[in-house]
Order: sequence, then C-alpha cells, then structure tokens
Amino acid sequence: MMTSFTSFLTTTLLALAFGGIAASVAAATAKETSNNNWKVLDVNLPTPLSDNTATYIKSTDMIYIAGGCNSPKGNTYVDIDGLELDFFLCESDSQSLYSFDGTTFTTMADMPQPRYRHAAVVAQNKLWLIGGRTIPEDSIIAEVDMYDPVTNEWTTVGKIPEEYLTSDNGAFTNADETKVYVVGGYSPTYYNPDALAITFSFDVEAAAAAAAASDQGSDGDLVIMRHADLNTQRGDIHAVTSTDGKKAYVAGGASSYPCEPLSSSEVYDIDADEWTKTDGDLLLARFDHGLVYANDGVYAIGGEVSHPQQCAAPELVPPLSAQSLAVQDVELLLPSSSDAEQQQTWEAIIDIPEFRFRFSAEYYPSTETIYAFGGQTSFNDECKCFPTSDEVTVLSLSTSSSPATATATTTDTTNGEEPVDQEVVSTASSVLFSSSIWIMIVFALI
Repeated sequence: MMTSFTSFLTTTLLALAFGGIAASVAAATAKETSNNNWKVLDVNLPTPLSDNTATYIKSTDMIYIAGGCNSPKGNTYVDIDGLELDFFLCESDSQSLYSFDGTTFTTMADMPQPRYRHAAVVAQNKLWLIGGRTIPEDSIIAEVDMYDPVTNEWTTVGKIPEEYLTSDNGAFTNADETKVYVVGGYSPTYYNPDALAITFSFDVEAAAAAAAASDQGSDGDLVIMRHADLNTQRGDIHAVTSTDGKKAYVAGGASSYPCEPLSSSEVYDIDADEWTKTDGDLLLARFDHGLVYANDGVYAIGGEVSHPQQCAAPELVPPLSAQSLAVQDVELLLPSSSDAEQQQTWEAIIDIPEFRFRFSAEYYPSTETIYAFGGQTSFNDECKCFPTSDEVTVLSLSTSSSPATATATTTDTTNGEEPVDQEVVSTASSVLFSSSIWIMIVFALI
C-alpha cells in the first residue's frame, strides 16, 4: 500500500514539476508573442511593390506610396555571357501613386513617369520625387516631379544637372521647408567605383515658380547649392529629419555596391552645415532598409546585406538563393541630451518575423504606427527571383513619451541562427531550478 502511495505521489509531483515547466515556458512564449508588435494587416497594396517610397503629408493626414518595382518577380536573375558577377534586376517599374489613411488605399493621379529607387520628401505640403532609375535602360531620372495633394496634380519643376544625378539616395528639408536636400546615392554607373558622399540642395519656391511660369512645367536645370559631404560615402539609403527640422539622419547603406554594407550612421546639423558620426554604430550593418523618425527617435528597419562571398573570387560566389540576405531586426537611435556623458547609440528593439527587404516605411502619427509597404521576399527557385510583396506590416509604438517603450524582446542573432528570446530562456531556467527541487523531493520519498 505504501509502495502504491509513493508511486502515486511520485507520478503526481513529476507531472506537476514538468507540467509547471511546460506551462511557464508556454506562458513566457505567449507573453513574447503578445509583446511582439510587428503584425501583418488585412489590407494589401493595390499591387506588389518594392523599391518604392512612402511619405507622410500632415495637411492631408495621408501616407503617399510612389513608384517602385512592380514586377511580381521582383529582382530577377540575369545571366550575361562574359560577366563573372551574378546580378539581379527588376523587369518593370510603377507610375502609380497611392494614398493610405491607415485602412484604405486610394489611387491618385499617375506620376509624370515611372521610377524606382528614388527619394521622396515633403516640402510646403507637396510631395517631391528626386532621382531614381528607369527600366529597362537603368538610367537615372533627372526630372524632379512635384505632387499637390489638394489638386491631385503633378508638375515637373526642373531637372537635376547631370553632375548631380543620383539614385538610391536620401532627401530631407530644412525647418521652414524652403530647401530640399539630397544626400548620398549612386552615380549612373553604380560602379564608379564607390557610392557618393555628396550633399546638395535646391530652392523649393524658385523651382515651383519656374514651373508655374510654363503650362508644361519646367525642363531647365535647377540651381544647385553644394553642402558638406558625408563622412562616409553611402548608397541604398534614406534620410529623415527631426521634428524641429534642425537635424537630419542617415544610417547604414553600402559604400561600394553591393559589397560593403555599412553600420555607421551620421547626423547633419542643417544650420551649421556639418555631418558628424553618431556615438554608436548600428548593431547590424544593412542597406535597402527603412529609416523612420518617430517620437524623437530614429528607427532603422530591416534591410539586406550581400553574402560575404558575393564579391569574392568567382569560385566562391554563393548560390543564387543566398546572395541577398535579409537583416531581420529593428533598431532605435535615441537623440542625445544636453548631458555630455549620454551617448547617442543604437538599441535593438524587435525582430521582423519574416524575410523582407527593399520595402518603404513611414510613421503615421494618427495611430502612432510605423507602416512598412511591400518589399521583396525570400528567393524563389522557379523564377530565380526575389518576388515582390503586397503586404502591409505595422509596428505599433507605445504612447509613452519614450520611444524605447516599443521594445518587445531582447534577442540573440549570433552565428546566423534563429533568434533566441532571452526572456523566455531566463524564465524557463528559473522554473527548471525550482522544479528540480521538487524532483529531488520525489526521489527522496522513493
């Protein structure tokens, strides 16, 4: 009888012990899932897109998605005899403009011409598109196109002079939005041999006035003003401006396409005309990523890097499926304070739970949400391509005054393995320790 009771007690306590472990790990996992604010919306883009732009205009409370690669196959492998370096390109680009209010996409007036890999910025309640490329010629677009959301009309306000033509560049404005600044990017040949460190601007009002003087817009060159160069040349970037319009930021990019991804970031003092490096670098180098300014913080979202052997000797070039690798985290840069000891460093706050790069991203103040539109997904062997996506994903930010409260979990992405949730591991370890005591009691009874 005593043996039966002991056996029953042993079984019961073991079940409680291991059940407690399973329940606690499950609870920790559920907590992690509930804290993971990265979600896919039910609404989709009107068409799959990558290499597009997304820009918020306060006067209409809308995000505007312009241009991009609209080929369902995204970047498709091209094999040209005589070239040892494999490469990919998009087969078609978009001329469409869509507005988005957080729930619905609306098709607006077509752009004057299709373009992708361009920069977009808002100045004086109008959308300005600068640079980018054509398909199939792969030439850089000189025309600067301006969109008025009140009239739903486009105007070509002039051309960027040939010596300043760039694609995969960033753009921002000053505090009173009288100038559009263009920074970094690639020259027409991409391999020339490096990305650009250039910063230049043009006068918004002068450009609009020249275009208004002609019913057909302006086809003359814009008057360009040179500014301080970046400390590091970089393409495949975006640029964002602080809320007060006094500082602009760039982060990551590639210094030599597509072989040298960057982790450094820089801040531009617009009034002083000076670029300085931030105290800390991105934790993970990346290019073709989203860059968003929200709640007084800069968010670097996803992106890609080339395989380490991509630009090595031909016999070391990896298979097609591994030549573009997604960077699957979101990092946050908080502004420095007046305290000289406080460092301006990046912090990893959340992982993107899917393979995705070359999307556009923008902050929507009405819902305190960062939206990511489209992008390219993992390699497809059938089409030898990285297909485009029509998904819209969101990262909800806390209403707290500090953007750091968007933090979901701390992750470990070392050695290229799946991220490990340190909170779950810690919880499980403590449960294992307490449960081991119960197990010791059980075997003492036996």
